[in-house]
Amino acid sequence: MKIPIVDPIKCIVRVANKAEISEKTKHRAINLMYTVIKNEISAGKDPMGLAATVIYASCISTGEIKTQKEVANAADITDMTLRTRLKDLKHHLDLLN
Repeated sequence: MKIPIVDPIKCIVRVANKAEISEKTKHRAINLMYTVIKNEISAGKDPMGLAATVIYASCISTGEIKTQKEVANAADITDMTLRTRLKDLKHHLDLLN
């Protein structure tokens, strides 16, 4: 039995719509997710948790005000998961820059 692969880009759209994220921030999150996928940072990570993380990081970079709790709730994850993924993401992206 094959396990279906969840597209993290579709997760971004789903979570962003639920959290009422602007189109500008949504596009930034999608671009960031492509970077994450290209650099294999997403391997073994929950797609919804990763989507919430890139959305939250994109909110910060665009100046859109959303709390970690709001974004985490939209993705049905805990805010602790979001913080952990954010820490991982910052670590990996700092290494790439």
